[in-house]
Amino acid sequence: MIRRALALSLALATVAPAVVVAKEPPPAASGRRVAIKVTDKGYDPAQLTAKPGEKLVLVFLATDKMGCCDSIIVPQVNASGTVTKDKPLEIPVTMPASGKLVFACSMTMCRGEISPAK
Repeated sequence: MIRRALALSLALATVAPAVVVAKEPPPAASGRRVAIKVTDKGYDPAQLTAKPGEKLVLVFLATDKMGCCDSIIVPQVNASGTVTKDKPLEIPVTMPASGKLVFACSMTMCRGEISPAK
């Protein structure tokens, strides 16, 4: 009896269609969008300002030559990623109440920062 039930379960599992669950794309990040060009010399602009508590979306855009600058980290928000010519890298951040936000390549040879607006 158990063998028949097991055989029937296996037969149904191989015949039954697979259920596909569509994943919704992640919601678009909100905030002021700031385009930053990534070059082999660094980031342009490398110096930005923002009001404390302001939400920003850093949009890193690839150029022809990027070197190690294409691998980007923002340590204060524990974010990282790689920009490619085909796909910009978007990193949402919120400006802290005090201090600066730093973005850099993974080797910290290329870097930029967001300072509090005065």
